[in-house]
Amino acid sequence: MVLAAQEIEPLTDGVLIRFRGTEVQVRTGDIARIYATGRINQFPIDPGILSTLATLEKGIAAYEAAGGEQGRYTLCGASALALTIVPNRSTMDIDIVTLQPLDEFLSGKNEFHWDMEVEFMDEGLLRMMGDWSRRTSSAKGPLGREFRIMHPLDTMMQKMLRWDSERFEQKDMPDIDAIIAVLHPSSETLRAMLCENPFRYAKASGPLAIATDAIEANTRRFLSRHLSNVSYESILIEAHERFAKKIVRSNLSIAPLTDVDLRTKITPVDLDMG
Repeated sequence: MVLAAQEIEPLTDGVLIRFRGTEVQVRTGDIARIYATGRINQFPIDPGILSTLATLEKGIAAYEAAGGEQGRYTLCGASALALTIVPNRSTMDIDIVTLQPLDEFLSGKNEFHWDMEVEFMDEGLLRMMGDWSRRTSSAKGPLGREFRIMHPLDTMMQKMLRWDSERFEQKDMPDIDAIIAVLHPSSETLRAMLCENPFRYAKASGPLAIATDAIEANTRRFLSRHLSNVSYESILIEAHERFAKKIVRSNLSIAPLTDVDLRTKITPVDLDMG
């Protein structure tokens, strides 16, 4: 079991762990090691992210030991931002992109303790994006397993695929604003990324119509805020022209991110239990 802690208080026969308003008493005999979280750019790493990643690493190891196929695991969403360019970003969940049925394997297994909710996404759901997988950086988790981290600009494009426009406005637009404020991408880069895959704007009927309508609304909102001189209709035209000419995103000038080793962000702490 891996527990996140914002405060650790030694007791006579163990420790009292406090995290987000919750207190847990752990006996000394049940403790193998206690870690203190480090800092990135002077901001504290959310201990829940570290502990949840460590638990996820154990779950992946158990899945592979049971005969599961080795696969790629990509961090995206708010947790990816917290580990890269927005280290003070707090989150209540971790988004993982994978082709492996890891969520089915872990379902109902009580030996894994999660400080945060983990949401698994099939990699196929990101087909409406472009070559996002070519721009990922790597991160080694607290226990040494390698994860990929989605580039923040691709995270921005992913967020615009949300089906709920109201949640997009409340949850995603602040992240998008933060990404642009940190990276300062040129208008040419933003436009090229919006035009990379025309299938993200494909219209659908029936139950999927609400999704395609939301993507259009999200894109229009983004344009009004960050590319006010560009119309949604011009994006559609350019996206189809680029696709017809087989223009690939390798022409984009996007600086790669530095790889992260989270094992360097934790330090063993020796507790004097008296």
